[in-house]
Amino acid sequence: MLLRNSPERFGLLTKLLHWAIALLILFLIWLGWYMVDLTYYDKWYNASLHWHRALGLLVLALALCKIGWQFYSPVPHVTTLKPWESIGSRGMHLLLLVMMVLIPVTGYLISTSAGKSIPLFAGLELPALVHVDTELRDLAIEVHFWLAYATAFLAAGHAGAALKHQFLNRDGTLARMLWK
Repeated sequence: MLLRNSPERFGLLTKLLHWAIALLILFLIWLGWYMVDLTYYDKWYNASLHWHRALGLLVLALALCKIGWQFYSPVPHVTTLKPWESIGSRGMHLLLLVMMVLIPVTGYLISTSAGKSIPLFAGLELPALVHVDTELRDLAIEVHFWLAYATAFLAAGHAGAALKHQFLNRDGTLARMLWK
């Protein structure tokens, strides 16, 4: 299996980035949904908050790697797509990439609004680099919330389109992103 994308297939690194980010995003959406019902005194409150922050920043790092990788190893084009499907596909992928950046950035603003750094893994911390006032924090919370729901909707549409192309159109779109 090739590391780089070919004109017909996705390479190993593209597949690894795609599936790692997808699984992390699905988990983070679930974890965010779970966390909102926790109180400060719940035994999972601090742990879930830590994991949500750290994994959200991991998604940001992986998304930036994915963006850089796409410049180095362009995404293969599907020749069986109708023009409107091709435009829709590019738009969907662009929106998902934007979400992979904006949601962690708003989460960062929320998490550092008290001026404290974000603990990551192995003792590493991401410092609070920007002063966040109450108004910006409240806006970041609102944007983070709605972007997360929009991402869940986009991810469902993305998966639905892949399944439609694989099983109804039988054009091998989904198979190109699997481990074959």
